[in-house]
Amino acid sequence: MRIDLPTLYALALLTSTVNGLMLLFSWLQNRIAMTLVWWGSGILVLVFGAGLVAFRGIVPASISVVFGSGLWLAGYGLMWCGARVFEGRKPLLAWSMAGPLAWAVLCQSEAVYGSQELRVRIFSVIALVYTLLIVREYWRAAEPRPASRWLAITLMLAQAAISVLRIPFAARFDPAVMSGDASILLPLWVTWLLLHTNCMAFLVMAMAKERLELQVRKIALVDPLTGIANRRAFFEHGERILARLRAEGRPAALLMIDLDLFKSINDTYGHETGDHVLHDFCAGTAGLLRPTDLFARTGGEEFVCLLPDADTAAAMEAAERIRARFATLKPLPDATDAMTVSIGVATTRSCGYQLDTLMGAADRALYAAKNAGRNRVERAVDEQPGPLPAVGAPSMVADAQAPVAVC
Repeated sequence: MRIDLPTLYALALLTSTVNGLMLLFSWLQNRIAMTLVWWGSGILVLVFGAGLVAFRGIVPASISVVFGSGLWLAGYGLMWCGARVFEGRKPLLAWSMAGPLAWAVLCQSEAVYGSQELRVRIFSVIALVYTLLIVREYWRAAEPRPASRWLAITLMLAQAAISVLRIPFAARFDPAVMSGDASILLPLWVTWLLLHTNCMAFLVMAMAKERLELQVRKIALVDPLTGIANRRAFFEHGERILARLRAEGRPAALLMIDLDLFKSINDTYGHETGDHVLHDFCAGTAGLLRPTDLFARTGGEEFVCLLPDADTAAAMEAAERIRARFATLKPLPDATDAMTVSIGVATTRSCGYQLDTLMGAADRALYAAKNAGRNRVERAVDEQPGPLPAVGAPSMVADAQAPVAVC
């Protein structure tokens, strides 16, 4: 069966053009995702360059070889910038044009310009470098890699492998197809380019959509002032944590924390200072907790912390560290007012693994601490105090005979 290579090439160019335009249109719907602009522009530049290469004979050879192939490589460079932007790094536009510039310089040599095989090899090496740079950007992402990113990495690695394979078979890859006399490898390569651009355009849009959904979800679950989990996130994650701990027979503790007389800080020093106090409290408290602990803001100056694998003694110790640390802070450097917190403690040993039950018990213990004079740690009923370490300031933890909350 004879393959009409010019038609195949024209189909690949037309389809890739549509993909590039779709990426730019998608950016108009989601202007935060600048990666769509870089990838869409890269595909369009690549298509224009590939068209000049393909129609050598109609297009002057010097323009096809130097300018067309250079634009083709520039498209890869723009895609690399798109991968960098997607991962939160600056686009290196100058470096992205280094490949096309090197190509233009090398083509000034008669040895390179006059040898189609050598040109294919040089072109393949430069394209390989850009492809591996794109893989590197997607691979070193700090966030978990969803399926779309793994597919993009796999597809770019396949493109890199094809660039490598083109090097030893350079003589059979002359993209000037209008003569109709070409190796079977060339239509296979053109078909791969068609599939590759189609798939990558789809995956780039999928990754941008996943990133947007992740950002929206993060906004919905993070307190914007303090940067910690909000009430919704606490309930969503806390119930799952407790269910897992219950199934595994492991303990947990919950701390209810309230900043004492916080309204007076706002009234005396202003709301901006009050916001700084909340931010500093969260930053300091987060530094005292383990990575597995769940810390959240549930109200204006109210916070909650779920401590997996913590018994009563460990929970009281953690609460006392938080209380003592906050007592060292001031609203302003020259302020004389003391800043204190009251904390209520409840554990699964006495209150079970229902999150609302734990929170209710810890909340009543918190109010017991408030009624006892503030700047205290109170435990729910039946909790054993356990030994407490010295943490600088005298401990204000309630003893076994102090008023306690009931689960």
